[in-house]
Amino acid sequence: MADFLTGKDLFEEVYDTLYKAEDILLLVSPYIKLDDYFKKEIFDKHKNNPELHIRLVFGKNEKNPSLSFNKIDFEYFKGFPNITIVYVPNLHAKYYANERKGIITSINLYDYSFKNNLEFGVVAENKLIGSSVDQQAWDKTMELIKDQYCVFVRVPTYKKKLMVIKNYICSETQLDLTNDLIKGKTLKKYNLFDFVEEKYISSNNKNKRVSREEFEEKNRQKSQNNKVKYLSASSLGSSKKLSFSQVVEQFHQKEYITDNGKKILQKGKEIGLKF
Repeated sequence: MADFLTGKDLFEEVYDTLYKAEDILLLVSPYIKLDDYFKKEIFDKHKNNPELHIRLVFGKNEKNPSLSFNKIDFEYFKGFPNITIVYVPNLHAKYYANERKGIITSINLYDYSFKNNLEFGVVAENKLIGSSVDQQAWDKTMELIKDQYCVFVRVPTYKKKLMVIKNYICSETQLDLTNDLIKGKTLKKYNLFDFVEEKYISSNNKNKRVSREEFEEKNRQKSQNNKVKYLSASSLGSSKKLSFSQVVEQFHQKEYITDNGKKILQKGKEIGLKF
């Protein structure tokens, strides 16, 4: 079910969607400019939460991207422990979503818009199976951003403990092209889905020497993995005479992915499942 919103009702819905995100937060807005309310009352809540993966997509002003996303706000978001930033030069869409719902709207993530503009929006809950408006918006966004300019990636590292328990250690910046982007340099395209979402180290092996056999086996597996050909869910479904929705549903039943299809669980990672 989708609801049309405008005025304060829309603004409050956007605030809540950003504030209540637990697993993933998707921010799609050509222009991003945050005042103290956004930073201190909404985003600061997530600043020390490595479990929340933020995907931030912005655009416009190809000759001077800093007009769309200034350096101060760039540096603010780069301090988050689990975040990906993507630049889409011709972006005009606005969409904000967490693991439960999403909002397709006219409003930029810009404090002026929230204070002065007349804006419309449609909010819809996410559904794993079916024709959910939010699911369609989410899928289209994922399809769009994989072939655009990924300019910043920071992922958390955990220490594995018993079963699914893990301890956060630190975050590692795997890609940072933000200065090149702001300076107007020509960028190479990186697919954000080629980067791991999180890393693990084993406390048991911290000071342990790897044997020759283990070393050679690890290199052999790495060589084999480099030759692996991945199939999309649609291609896999076609080979098994299943629809895309049926493939996703089976992944959920086998506990490979969450019930909204937006996060790969540990069992899924163990079999090599990737977005």
